[in-house]
Amino acid sequence: MEIEKPTQCEKVLKTLEEASGNWVKGEYFLHNLYLSQYHARIWELQKKGYNIEASEETDLLGFKQYRLVPSEPTQVKLF
Repeated sequence: MEIEKPTQCEKVLKTLEEASGNWVKGEYFLHNLYLSQYHARIWELQKKGYNIEASEETDLLGFKQYRLVPSEPTQVKLF
């Protein structure tokens, strides 16, 4: 029986979800998850509707940080 490995998009999304709105360094995706194309995976997730924000600043090595912005809860009108 073959175990399915998560896709690169799934790995990026899981990492961002587990960060609970906190920033995740781009360097983490590269060095810990071994995803050299993490920018493309983030772009794919954004195209699917995920609100992923990139930091304006970069660190000393030029890496940005990313976070999953939680969607605003919708209010239901009672009348």
